[in-house]
Amino acid sequence: MPRASLDTATILAKFMSRDPHQVWEAAHAAIRAPRHEQLLLVPDLPVIRQATQGLDLGGALFPNTQHLEHALRVLEAARDGRCTCEVYPAWLFYDPIEEAAVGAAEILSTSAPDWNMIYECRCLMCGRTYEVEQGEYHYTWWQWRERPAAGAASANAPATTA
Repeated sequence: MPRASLDTATILAKFMSRDPHQVWEAAHAAIRAPRHEQLLLVPDLPVIRQATQGLDLGGALFPNTQHLEHALRVLEAARDGRCTCEVYPAWLFYDPIEEAAVGAAEILSTSAPDWNMIYECRCLMCGRTYEVEQGEYHYTWWQWRERPAAGAASANAPATTA
């Protein structure tokens, strides 16, 4: 999915339109916008929420409301100063190849090319690593799962005492 090319005023106008297709476009543009542009939309989060509340965005195979909800999560992450990669696990449309192409992530390894693949990726902003499962059904999707930092105890490992 290509990166946003809409200016923030246009993105905001599309959010405010209440037209399902315009809101969907605004959501994708906000998700793909560079961080500095996302920050320009942060003060408008309350009015974006109000304008889009209860709006039926449709969606045949994937509810389009989830794109809007994810755009709001992305703007909240920008507002809170959290790394962009923290929202990757919440949305199935972050293609690791595209994230690498725009300088957001580095692909460390991949399984053999197939419809279903596993990528190991590292965020180039904060250094977190992820295992990314690529799946296919009616569309290609990617599920990002953060890998524990080297030396970090697994949440499933029994506690040890000295």
